[in-house]
Amino acid sequence: MIISGQDHPFAGHQYIALGITTKEYPEGHSLANAFEAGTLNRESFVSSWAVVSLMDIDIDRAVARLTMEFVDTAVETMTEYVFE
Repeated sequence: MIISGQDHPFAGHQYIALGITTKEYPEGHSLANAFEAGTLNRESFVSSWAVVSLMDIDIDRAVARLTMEFVDTAVETMTEYVFE
């Protein structure tokens, strides 16, 4: 799940993302009912502790768009891991 915006250095070339997995962890965020557009073909979860940096070459296409409420919640959780 890409979480960086246009203010990110190298926007359009490099992105900050959170991992998505089909494995359910107690701390994960279920993607059920979080889609504004598109969907995934399996039940999936965002892992707010799995922060990755992606280059544009690593991204093939957009599959879905999530609600801002869901994204904000996942990012807030990520910052709790960083600032604990």
